[in-house]
Amino acid sequence: MTAAAAVFDLDGTITRGDTYVAYLLHVLRHRPHRLLRCGGLPLVALRFGVGLASNDEVKQRFLQAVAGGASLCQLERLTESFVDPCLRRMAKRAAIDRIAIHARQGDMLILATAGLDLYAAALGARLGFHHVVATRTALDAHRLLAGLDGPNLRGTAKLAAVKKILAAAGVERLPLVAYSDHHSDLPLLQYADEGYAIDPTPQLAREAARLGIPVERWMD
Repeated sequence: MTAAAAVFDLDGTITRGDTYVAYLLHVLRHRPHRLLRCGGLPLVALRFGVGLASNDEVKQRFLQAVAGGASLCQLERLTESFVDPCLRRMAKRAAIDRIAIHARQGDMLILATAGLDLYAAALGARLGFHHVVATRTALDAHRLLAGLDGPNLRGTAKLAAVKKILAAAGVERLPLVAYSDHHSDLPLLQYADEGYAIDPTPQLAREAARLGIPVERWMD
């Protein structure tokens, strides 16, 4: 019987660093001709840095420049070759241990990330998660389209996706434990019965101190 539900963020919580960037670099190494499409990306990043571009816009522009037009078969092969090296290089040992503890307790494991479903589902499966909610990529039957299919899964959008999973599984009344490093996940951390700030961003660290959210250090 399921004892509780445990929700883990991915980037910065389970992993050291950003799996989205790591995945795009992996794709670019296998599609070097797309470098010609990347010339404008530094300007996009600069606009984001000064508040003139949204996180959603940056994610879509980088995705389209690097992976736009890739066939689904190619993306599946690239994802398969990405997962194990990514976890070897980037996964925090303390995160793997905590996931294992929840698994032994019989808890429902949910990976909730703003990263792309292209690779998040494969990472979640390899880590033993029962459910994965992630930012959806716009795909047709054959290849990657331009942009995202739905919201960038951050903030209240991530919390709504987690609630939908719990409701569909009929376990919305289970005790909920949540782990995240990022201040955008405050809605999830505050909604959970137990929320933990893991190696938190400065803003999350300040909010955790104010709200009494426990802080844990998982960095190797």
